[in-house]
Amino acid sequence: MATQRYIDIENRINALLHKRGLYGHVHVAVQRFCNDFRAYLISYDAIGKGNAEITLSLLENDSNLTDGNILNTNFRSTLKKLVSPVLFADPLFIELFPILLNSKGKGVGIGEMVLPLILSGYRFSNIGDGTLFGSIKIEIKQYGASIKPIKTGITQKGLVDTLNNQYFNGAPPGYTSTKLFNRHLATVTDPGAQYGEYFSRLYPGCDIAKLIEDVKISYRSPKDFNSAVGNFALKQYQQTDGWHAIMFINCKTQELVNIVDVEHVSGLGIRYTPRLTRCKDTQAVCDGYVNATFK
Repeated sequence: MATQRYIDIENRINALLHKRGLYGHVHVAVQRFCNDFRAYLISYDAIGKGNAEITLSLLENDSNLTDGNILNTNFRSTLKKLVSPVLFADPLFIELFPILLNSKGKGVGIGEMVLPLILSGYRFSNIGDGTLFGSIKIEIKQYGASIKPIKTGITQKGLVDTLNNQYFNGAPPGYTSTKLFNRHLATVTDPGAQYGEYFSRLYPGCDIAKLIEDVKISYRSPKDFNSAVGNFALKQYQQTDGWHAIMFINCKTQELVNIVDVEHVSGLGIRYTPRLTRCKDTQAVCDGYVNATFK
């Protein structure tokens, strides 16, 4: 009887994880996540830390999860706070949650694979990091990840260094170091013309009019300049990559920021670091990408 019970539980686990886009996935990290979910759920049940059938019943019913529509809004939270009160009250799930939360692998960061289990209508996906309600693309980025204004291959690596030499005597913009920033600032004699030509060549095919207007106002402040470039990069990245929402997750603190409305991000604490020099940078993206963190 006990053996049949656990066979039934395992079948329910596989069905649940398949529904959430996890079971049967080719990625090694996702396969390991599924194995961990199965092993720990059954073992915790066996040693009396909860009831596997009750936990599965909660997870199988979307009404017990946090409403996936939350991903249609800008917000800042933690992964733990995304767990619904119903799931949070289940003793076995709370034992299981930290293990699943910290599961990761190459190309799959902490928290990515647990989201389908705690958000209704959300699935792990091959076409992006996740999909909401079947087709809405959700992008998941780890803290400090790159925002790519243009697709890889449009410009050659090292273009930004050529532009720095041509327009700013080799002194790249965007540094927060006072010494390096002042070195750049000393080369700016006509901000509209210099930054206009610089960014039009760095981001070919992009509408940079708003960026140049912002930069002309903010170029004397490293923070404001970087924010102007970062906000441009975020808006452009949404257009070129086609995501509806982008979520940045800090693996160490489990804090997260979700962005849908790229026009109103000022209250989320996002900090941008434009990479406006290539040098020995081996990042496999076009020059002029921006790294995003939050404070």
